[in-house]
Amino acid sequence: MHIVSLNVGRPQIVLRGGRQHSSAINRRSVDGAVELSPDGLAGDRVSDSSVHGGPDKAVCCYPHEHYAHWRERLAAELPVPSFGENLTTAGLLEDEVCIGDTFRIGGAIVQITQPRQPCWKLANKHAEPRLVAWVNESARTGFYFRVLQACTLQQGDAIELVDRPHPDLTVAAIMRLRRSASPDLSLAARLADLPELSAAWRQHFAKRLGGDDERLATGE
Repeated sequence: MHIVSLNVGRPQIVLRGGRQHSSAINRRSVDGAVELSPDGLAGDRVSDSSVHGGPDKAVCCYPHEHYAHWRERLAAELPVPSFGENLTTAGLLEDEVCIGDTFRIGGAIVQITQPRQPCWKLANKHAEPRLVAWVNESARTGFYFRVLQACTLQQGDAIELVDRPHPDLTVAAIMRLRRSASPDLSLAARLADLPELSAAWRQHFAKRLGGDDERLATGE
């Protein structure tokens, strides 16, 4: 397991339906060491802090293994990082890694908090309005890290699993649960009180238990 590419970016103006919007999805790979803090990578910014970034979503990760699938599906070259991720990773797939997994990357310690939910900006970037649905349906979503210990990262750094407190809660399984019309209520109750899960997703499952259905809400 290792970092294939380390990527940062800043908000830019993009067009959608003739209207201007701000997005940081057009990140670029960088060479050399980059400082990682609980707020994310140095030099990286998000366009809307109400749905992007923050301690629970400090680092967006996307598996490099998925690129072959999307190149074929989209009939495009897709240079890294075409999914707007901060870390393009190898060896960390959604049906294998779990909520609460803690990893050492160099001197940094990070923890998986939730699946990624891509929004329309990813579809807009690739001019394919069905892309968000395809990503969610296939569970090729990527995921987020919170930062437990700051340090610098760089391309090629090894990623070492330190702890797996919830081996049954894979990222893919949690994404399927969120999208389910009839979720397992006992599992939803567990997730609503799971400290390793992001606050936003804990709140979502608490609302599902109360009958408030938000499963189709999106936002990176």
